[in-house]
Amino acid sequence: MSRCLPTTAEGQLKIDVLTAWVETEWLPAHPEGNLQTVLDTPAIINHIALNKLPKDFQFKGDYTYTGLREIECPVVTRISQFTWQAERRYQTGAFLYRFDPVEAGEPVEVLVLGTYNGEESYQLTVVSVVPGDFIPAWVHFANECARLENTIEPESKVIVVGGRTAAFTPTTKWDEIILPEKLKADILEDVSSFFSKGIQVYTRLNLKPFRKLLLAGVPGTGKTMLCSALASWAIEQGLLVIYISSSQKWRDDEPAATFSKIQHALDLAANSAYPTLILLEEMDAYLHADQKAQVLNVLDGSEAALNPKGTLMICTTNYPEAIDERILKRPGRLDRIFIIPETKLAVDAEKMLRQYLGDMWQESHSRLVPKLVGYPGAFIREVAIHALTQVAYANAESLEYSVLEDSYKSLKEQLDARDDFLTQRIGIGLQPIALHTNGN
Repeated sequence: MSRCLPTTAEGQLKIDVLTAWVETEWLPAHPEGNLQTVLDTPAIINHIALNKLPKDFQFKGDYTYTGLREIECPVVTRISQFTWQAERRYQTGAFLYRFDPVEAGEPVEVLVLGTYNGEESYQLTVVSVVPGDFIPAWVHFANECARLENTIEPESKVIVVGGRTAAFTPTTKWDEIILPEKLKADILEDVSSFFSKGIQVYTRLNLKPFRKLLLAGVPGTGKTMLCSALASWAIEQGLLVIYISSSQKWRDDEPAATFSKIQHALDLAANSAYPTLILLEEMDAYLHADQKAQVLNVLDGSEAALNPKGTLMICTTNYPEAIDERILKRPGRLDRIFIIPETKLAVDAEKMLRQYLGDMWQESHSRLVPKLVGYPGAFIREVAIHALTQVAYANAESLEYSVLEDSYKSLKEQLDARDDFLTQRIGIGLQPIALHTNGN
């Protein structure tokens, strides 16, 4: 049976309280049925999981779950936990779960006690009291609840794992991405082909339909925007999209970028059984020495949860040199690596500048374009934003070329000063990171 075992003294105390009440109050009043006390999974008090159970779902022994009713119990408190969508999730308290036989026979009731471990703890302790003959059906029920607890469906938002919010709406569209045309086309072709044709190929070859891509490039080249645009595209195709975030720790004794988040995202995809796109930014941050072997095994597919509908994971990194060669150079761990470059062509630099300036664009602004070649897209965006800010401050109706050029010079001076500072600091262990290659 799937279980969530308590790991704190407070959690152990809760078990003692619950089982003591069961032994002194419940069992003497219900001597029939060879009742067994079971430490259980919190999924059985998860109303989202319970509501997903089909009404005609038959558990072992040909029983169907027909609902629950609350009973009085002095050692537990009724508390409801709701999701960000105001949907009841966990419900603590004391309940009798009822199962009716499909054919003739008596219904079966199971006592479930659920409680939080303490005032400042979100960990749940759940104890069930099950008739001995009903154990196989109850194990089936509990495992199905645990599966459904981690089952999500495609929606118009990106599901977040390990972040400060549960979901977000991507704002970048594919048409807004400015890259060399062949590179842009290759990326979308690789992603779309996997979902339209590749999954069947993997299955035919008796391989897990699990593909991994890496987007590598210096900071500011647009990898995050590219992920956002791919998320928008995937949502439009009806795919499940999951974003792995390192913004929040799951445990105080672990880093925020931890392997368990990757594993959880893969489990969500597998349990949901929908074609899934997983986004993992800054992959290098997850390669801790004590977790690298786990990441390697997952990328190999040997320990990755199987999603029969296919999972595509897109990773990004600013520092590919920080990624273990066993990952970069081992075929299959990363199926393909795309290098996202700084702006190399004047036509791309002009597209970016036009896009960021919008209605303020003037043909005279094209004089700045040659100077922007070689910089990452983030620099070009900041030049435009800084210039537009100056227009707003001056209450001007148009953006003069001189203002745009001054914005470029000001930001270039900041980059040059930063590079000079980092160069001087090499002696104490810091290494300069080139964000641009243009000498203008």
